[in-house]
Amino acid sequence: MEYQALYRKYRPVNFREMVGQELTVEALRSQIRTGRVGHAYLFTGTRGTGKTSTAKILARAVNCTSPVDGDACGTCESCRRMLSESSFDVLEYDAASNSRVDDMREILDTVQYPPQFGSYKVYIIDEVHMLSTGASNALLKTLEEPPAYMIFILATTEPQKVLPTIRSRCQRYDFHRIPAAQIAARMAEVIELERQEGGECEATPEALSRIARAAEGGMRDALSILDMCLGYGQRVDEDLVRRVLGASSRDFLFRFVDALLRQDAAGVLTLIDQLMREGGEPAVFARDVAQHLRALLMARFCGDALPDLLEITPEDAQAYRGQADQASETRLTAMMNLFLEVDSKLRLASSPRTALENTALHACLRTGEGDAAALQGRIEELEQRLGELQTRLASGAALPAAPAASSPAPAPAAPPAAPKKEIEKDAQKAWRKAMEQLSKQMPGKFSILAENGFLDRVEGGVYYWKPKAKDAAFGSTLVGPDGLAAMADYLTELTGQPSRLVLENWEEKARPAAGDEDILRDLRGIFGAGNVRAVD
Repeated sequence: MEYQALYRKYRPVNFREMVGQELTVEALRSQIRTGRVGHAYLFTGTRGTGKTSTAKILARAVNCTSPVDGDACGTCESCRRMLSESSFDVLEYDAASNSRVDDMREILDTVQYPPQFGSYKVYIIDEVHMLSTGASNALLKTLEEPPAYMIFILATTEPQKVLPTIRSRCQRYDFHRIPAAQIAARMAEVIELERQEGGECEATPEALSRIARAAEGGMRDALSILDMCLGYGQRVDEDLVRRVLGASSRDFLFRFVDALLRQDAAGVLTLIDQLMREGGEPAVFARDVAQHLRALLMARFCGDALPDLLEITPEDAQAYRGQADQASETRLTAMMNLFLEVDSKLRLASSPRTALENTALHACLRTGEGDAAALQGRIEELEQRLGELQTRLASGAALPAAPAASSPAPAPAAPPAAPKKEIEKDAQKAWRKAMEQLSKQMPGKFSILAENGFLDRVEGGVYYWKPKAKDAAFGSTLVGPDGLAAMADYLTELTGQPSRLVLENWEEKARPAAGDEDILRDLRGIFGAGNVRAVD
């Protein structure tokens, strides 16, 4: 027996078998039950969502002699003829290959002949947006005053290209992308039906889920991919699906994006080489990376809704959140834009691998970002890392020890003795509240003051801050006039008297102590090793 593709073999034959278009199906069934059938319908939506299948089901239902709950019975003579595609009451035309005005006139010449067996003569015109202007006007003339027995069902993926005068004369139904969970469930049913017919095929839930996500809401695409996978063997697992699609595993994508975020150019190029050696497609990989970066952006904004939005497990959602915390929204967006742009270019590139490597290096080394975007992203990452240091200091956790120096360094000066005069409680309270406000408005300034010194004394509205050690200071420019002014304003507002902040011994600048090497390492990771140095 000749083999029939799965998407044709398991095409829905009634409304009950339709998947993912519940509102449209219910509206059409209600029209059949009540007899309020329109003369023209416009079905819109992306490919593989059931537009043509629904049109055929509707054509059978309106001509069925004994419909059941708005559905064709499937047993009357009209239903049998339509199921065997031998009925002259339903005519299908592809506007992509019959787009001329003469083609449309030839089609419409048959309108004058009434149906032979059923109550209606149904014209199904697929890809109606591809009709020429003349052909569209010829169709419009018939739509204006159709015979009572005529029904037109127009299907298109681009409704905006259909003449407004045609759209206004149709009942429009939008076919939405089918959720991945429903696609996977339908494929599981197909596998079971195949097994009942004597086949030995099987598919893991992970494989079906991967196919459903790759189909991007189209049932036909999903069944076609499943058909290809079954061509390789009787058992379909996730690894087979990945190889058939030329896609990368989730672990590989996490490793690749980790290398991008670390600005590890060697690691990025090594992973691309591994991808090409394993037979990966640069265009497919670029789309996968863009989708992964999209997931990271959603992880930063969507909170607990992330598993439902991405249709993933809570454990996977937590992995996305962990990686998303390593970069700012600005940088993630810039990288995603780079991989989205290269996707279209790879089809025409003479060397797709080189184009992919070039884009990856731009994303890794941040040369693809504009000056403003790059600066904004680096500022955001600096604030994020300083905020992490602030949290560690507030919790009392010690900073990790710095790597051992290549040559012995002089021991840092011992912290100064505790002040002899105890600071008044009101002054201490005002200082703590002012620091809290500074942490919200200027987290970088707060981290500098909180980490490197302490409030030594208060004299007549002057708050004296003293560094923990002579070699602990970065330099007065890191606090700056704005930081001093902000603290003075906060203290004045809290105490009700003029106040100011004085940084004692801040002018004594030396190479940072061992404990500050961690901050320098973070700064070099953000701004580049050549752009940050300790000042003697």
